[in-house]
Amino acid sequence: MNEETDVRTEQSLELFKNWLAKHPFIKYDGDDNIDDFLMYFLRMKKFNMDQTYESFEFAAKFVKSRPQFYENPGPHDYEFTSKPKSPVVFVKKRDSQGRRIYIYRIKHFDSFKDVKFFRNVFLTPFFMSFVLETQINGIVIIVDFRDIDRSKSRKVSLETVFDAGRVAKIAGSKMKQFNFIGMPGFFRPLFEIAKTFTSAKVISRINFLQNVGELEKVMDVSILPKEYGGSADDFLDFSEFEEGIKYVNQFNKFNVNFAKIQEFEGVGSFRKLEID
Repeated sequence: MNEETDVRTEQSLELFKNWLAKHPFIKYDGDDNIDDFLMYFLRMKKFNMDQTYESFEFAAKFVKSRPQFYENPGPHDYEFTSKPKSPVVFVKKRDSQGRRIYIYRIKHFDSFKDVKFFRNVFLTPFFMSFVLETQINGIVIIVDFRDIDRSKSRKVSLETVFDAGRVAKIAGSKMKQFNFIGMPGFFRPLFEIAKTFTSAKVISRINFLQNVGELEKVMDVSILPKEYGGSADDFLDFSEFEEGIKYVNQFNKFNVNFAKIQEFEGVGSFRKLEID
């Protein structure tokens, strides 16, 4: 599964926990083992410690500043993805590389601005990215823009676009492929804004497709729902989503002192200080 050696993993975890124990504005208040939770960030950044620290700081500040998005995740969030006309579909089978596939069907979106929309459309995949196999093998995203009109774009707030980019940044290195089907010209400005939060490496993984038939050029469609050329007619069960929730809830054990953030970031990031 391309996992690091046991020795490298243990060393990286020790460095991470040592760094966290001395952090000036992020504190862990729990007493349970959080090794698996921290491993998520190590894997996302392929055990590069500076990048791991940066990603963790970014995620902690983002999550703790938006409790309305992250508090009390549960079945009420998952229900949004388990109906025939759901805006988000989790493909039940993984592809041949073990990647989890998410499909966003824009024509079924009711609102782009409310809290429920953000939780379900952006955070549900974030919850599930904590599942071990997905951490290691990554994610493929299909965004289906077919059958929408310009009125949809007027319902998108800029803050929603910014937050979508921020969520992608947290787990960006495991976003292995993006397939945009039939993106209309009036969505391009919003896409350009979201790009400002993503790396050139992630942007290079984007495919713009004219129609569903072109999916065959970039992936195996056999495991997809029928409307995308496959034979799947079921949805992912709740168990994997529930596993991801367990890890996201670890954020509840952390406190972020926002009053101190500007003080430390104004003179240079804490993650670059010498910690022994």
